[in-house]
Amino acid sequence: MAEDDLDRAAEMWGDPDATRFLTAEPMTRQQAAEALRQARLSAAAPDRRTYHLAIAQHDDVLVGSVAVNLEGRSSAYVHSLVLHPRARNLPLAGAEAAQLTAAFCFDDLGRHRFWCMCREDNTSARRLYVSLGMSHQGLFREVDLKEGRRHNHLVFDWLAPEWEDRRKPPPQRRHPDVVIARP
Repeated sequence: MAEDDLDRAAEMWGDPDATRFLTAEPMTRQQAAEALRQARLSAAAPDRRTYHLAIAQHDDVLVGSVAVNLEGRSSAYVHSLVLHPRARNLPLAGAEAAQLTAAFCFDDLGRHRFWCMCREDNTSARRLYVSLGMSHQGLFREVDLKEGRRHNHLVFDWLAPEWEDRRKPPPQRRHPDVVIARP
């Protein structure tokens, strides 16, 4: 993430709706500037274990962010996915961000396991992860205290072989009563 992303990052990370399901509270502009500075320092570290990724449109306008923590030799914990308020209704924004992040973890970082959590009451994230074919692995109880309540989080993951299977073209189905005509 670049320094010139500050305006969009501050809008996104400071928006109570955009950060509603995160464990962290919305950030001030000053906190967003510090978070960007820390992300750049992390990116320059020789033994880098955390990646702060920008989610951008084709015109390089920041529409979201996600963090990836490397765990051990084979896992990637993906967290803090936030979409800019004006990007939340873009078609497939969350799905495309999740798939691109998974491709980065499996293909670029060579990870065997990609896992994430979402708050139990975050029905959009739950539907997204299930629709992408991720496996529901369990429940972490009372992970955070927000809005005056303790919240449980659901755990989802993909393993590298499952990710590879998703990328294969689906097998053609044959039905005796169906004929496919080619022009």
